[in-house]
Amino acid sequence: VPGPGCLTATITCGEVVIGHTRGGVERYDTRFYERNHCTPAVTDHDGGDERVYLLELPAGEQRAQLWLDTPCADLDLAAMLLPMDQEICPEGDAVLPRCEMRRRRGTERESLELITQSEGRSRWLVVVEGVDDEEGAFSLTVQCADGIR
Repeated sequence: VPGPGCLTATITCGEVVIGHTRGGVERYDTRFYERNHCTPAVTDHDGGDERVYLLELPAGEQRAQLWLDTPCADLDLAAMLLPMDQEICPEGDAVLPRCEMRRRRGTERESLELITQSEGRSRWLVVVEGVDDEEGAFSLTVQCADGIR
């Protein structure tokens, strides 16, 4: 993990990332996702590694569409809005203003739509997380557009 901290990399609009959860970090767990209202604690996210990416969107009305494809493992996709004064890799007990996760079972394609309206740029942490202790290969696609439709 090249860092800093928990980050695997910074990602940008129009990018497709091919990766594997193995070798990532073990920073976020079931309790973290529940505390931040990402998802109820009915799915175990306590085992295995996760990959964490930073996505920065410019000021104004912005929309980012994320797709996660994984052929072999039950992986989930989460995105957390970071306040500008928040460190890039918040600790596991941090409370964030917004978190998105739309879980699909198994290897079904997952997607998230991130919408921001801000005077300054916005920073999102994008996490590819294994269910239970599953780890696997994935592709993460990022497409962005100005405006919120």
